[in-house]
Amino acid sequence: MRFYRGEPQAGLGRRRPGFMDDPSFPSFLNGLSDAAALVELDGRIRLVNAPMERLLRATRTDLLGADLARHLRGTGRLAADLSEGLIRLRRTETTGTLPSGRTVGAQLTILRQDDDPYAALVTLRELGAHPAASPGRGQFRLARDLTPQAPFVISPLRQRLAQQLEGALAQGLAVHLQGETGTGKTTLLTRVLAAQGAPVATIACAALDAANFDAELLGTGSADPGRIGRIEAAAGGTLVLEAVDLLAPALSGRLLAALDAVIESGGARIVSTATRPLWPLCAAGALPEALYFRLCGLTLTLPPLRDEPAFLAQLTEAWHAEITRARPKPLALSSRFIKALAARPLPGNIREMIALLRRAALLAETTAEPAHLPPVRDTAPVQPPDLAGLPLKDLVREFEIRAIENSVAEHGSKRSAAKALGIDVATLIRKMNRSRDTQPTRSETP
Repeated sequence: MRFYRGEPQAGLGRRRPGFMDDPSFPSFLNGLSDAAALVELDGRIRLVNAPMERLLRATRTDLLGADLARHLRGTGRLAADLSEGLIRLRRTETTGTLPSGRTVGAQLTILRQDDDPYAALVTLRELGAHPAASPGRGQFRLARDLTPQAPFVISPLRQRLAQQLEGALAQGLAVHLQGETGTGKTTLLTRVLAAQGAPVATIACAALDAANFDAELLGTGSADPGRIGRIEAAAGGTLVLEAVDLLAPALSGRLLAALDAVIESGGARIVSTATRPLWPLCAAGALPEALYFRLCGLTLTLPPLRDEPAFLAQLTEAWHAEITRARPKPLALSSRFIKALAARPLPGNIREMIALLRRAALLAETTAEPAHLPPVRDTAPVQPPDLAGLPLKDLVREFEIRAIENSVAEHGSKRSAAKALGIDVATLIRKMNRSRDTQPTRSETP
């Protein structure tokens, strides 16, 4: 990209480099891993990159020409610090929480031409989002180095589910999205909600406990006085309850009360996800029926890959092209490999399919064969324990250990599982060991 000598800017009487008007400049901004916006000195957004659109949950049309402060409304000190820095024309670094609940580090840099300020560059970085890049000053990296874009494929069935989800949300109906692990619930939900541009706040139900419940949902009792709860962050948008089937039974009453307040105020739409049907949990007494009906105004089910062979073929083709692009030598998939992959039960669905392709790309030199696939695991369904009649403390312990075991299985290690659940690895190991020693039995019940 070329950089040009400054030209006077019409209307503002300030000199600024001509590269700002070059068609390549937006592409440069999109290459940054940070969310970035070029802001006029009066606070209006002139240019914005895709990461900023995603972080602010707004479309480019909504952002361009709008006042930056309007899109940072409700962020308290973050908006105030950036506004003051722009007024005083000085470099500013600050942190804050967006309405979506994401904590970000912000940096305002005043751009000058011959010592004459002409615009400002505002960058936002979600804290902890890119562990490979520390939040130090001026450490920009190309987005492709950190977060390669995953190919997106959708089947006719999933397209219909997306349309039904959009229609239900437009009517304010609570939607429950269920499906086996790895079926793409989060991907489908993210794309539908991102297209709407409203705030989205997500709660990982498996990580909720009595100690952090109020801080996470309501923002009360938090060590950070500026932190807002997920319910407030979702105001005017959508509150997403992830893995609601792993919610500790002791918290179901508190969640029910919190959701009643949301529903009565009309503050946010409610979407929940689970890897198994919720009604059997009600029958076992582990989930209140009242909570079930709050969540399941409309239940949509994503099918497993084994029920969508045509979709599996599309996914395989798309991810094969993505994976082979990063190899020094192209990777071919033999017809025997494709047939063997299609014949597998794939209990991990899309996530497992991608992992198998990556494994084959690592082991195969030029052509993937069935020998590059691991042995098929025994996928006989494990019957869940009969929970009816157990004391409350045993129900809580049973769900806790189930959440931990599912997280370990999904993330592949105890350390990663502990991080996902919001606890330290020592606590996770202690709970697992205690569960093995004190598994509830029918004889323990009064």
